[in-house]
Amino acid sequence: MKRRLILPILSLLLAVLFCPEANTKSPAEPSPGPAVRIIPPPAEQTEPEPEDVPGPPADANVIEDCTVTWYTADTCGKAPDHPAYGVTASGLPVEEGVTCAVDRSVIPLFSEVYIQYADGTIGTFQATDTGVKGDWVDIYTPDYDYAVRCGMQKLTVYWTAPEE
Repeated sequence: MKRRLILPILSLLLAVLFCPEANTKSPAEPSPGPAVRIIPPPAEQTEPEPEDVPGPPADANVIEDCTVTWYTADTCGKAPDHPAYGVTASGLPVEEGVTCAVDRSVIPLFSEVYIQYADGTIGTFQATDTGVKGDWVDIYTPDYDYAVRCGMQKLTVYWTAPEE
């Protein structure tokens, strides 16, 4: 009979020794959960003043619904070992954030080109390359994936002819 009592008591004692957490909390007590951190609201941001936002001059020419695409040095039709690889029709090298290709019969070479994106921002480029026809602007980027993501868009384009 003693043997029958010793085994369950020994099992209970081992359980208490190896699982002390089980005995310190009652099942009804909720866990404290993660610490709560109070984050202050963001600082109030103001829109830039209209004079701070660069845009086309008042006398700029406008092309509504102009086709806008993006190209890379690899997609312009010249192999990397070609001597003119990365060189535009104007003789200048392609430059990110500067170079765009145009149809010279629509926008003269070396014109300032302003592209109004769908979100209202305006990018400024220089027409130093050709290779498109009609109301079309092709913007240079070194990033092929970016060019593909941008795809083909219909945007408003402004341009001013170069000073002679």
